[in-house]
Amino acid sequence: MGVEEIVSKILEDANKEAEEIIKKAQMEAEEILEEAKKEAERRKSEILKKGEKEAEMIKNRIIAEAKLEVRKKMLKKKEELIEMAIKKLREELMKLPERENYRDLLIRLIVDGAIAVGSEKVAVDLNKRDYEILDIKTLWEIEKEIERLTKRPVIVRRGTTVDIVGGAIVRDIDGTKICDNSLEAIFERNLENIRAKIAQVLF
Repeated sequence: MGVEEIVSKILEDANKEAEEIIKKAQMEAEEILEEAKKEAERRKSEILKKGEKEAEMIKNRIIAEAKLEVRKKMLKKKEELIEMAIKKLREELMKLPERENYRDLLIRLIVDGAIAVGSEKVAVDLNKRDYEILDIKTLWEIEKEIERLTKRPVIVRRGTTVDIVGGAIVRDIDGTKICDNSLEAIFERNLENIRAKIAQVLF
């Protein structure tokens, strides 16, 4: 399961949870409006002696204020749902290195990073655990895949150990061109799109 599949699964789970929360929030909103209408009617009765027009204006103002409160509550609830889904998604993405197909994902991130850097020779910085994956055979596999996609040879070398959850930081040898394809960086780069997708799915 890759990044896109993880995102889709979390959005599906978040959508189910959101339905229950939104249903509850809507019930609360209806109670607020109903209470506001009752209060408006009480106030209207109290001030009818001051004039029907003024009483109606006060009633409408009370109801309008209640509707505004409901909108604020719903917006707050939606924002909480989005943040909840983002937090859960971040947690799941950080667990990707534990999955069986992580090696394939790591290779894909290195290949994409090397192509983005565009140099004839690149170094790959990984965390300590992932260097166990990047053996000579895997380096050769990565070079072949890059050459297949770009029609030009690229030398891929192991770089330094870095403090990342997973993924890879690919750079040219002198460090002037860098593609940060660590899981953390990928998540942050796509955060706004993720937020928009979550909002679209949930609401």
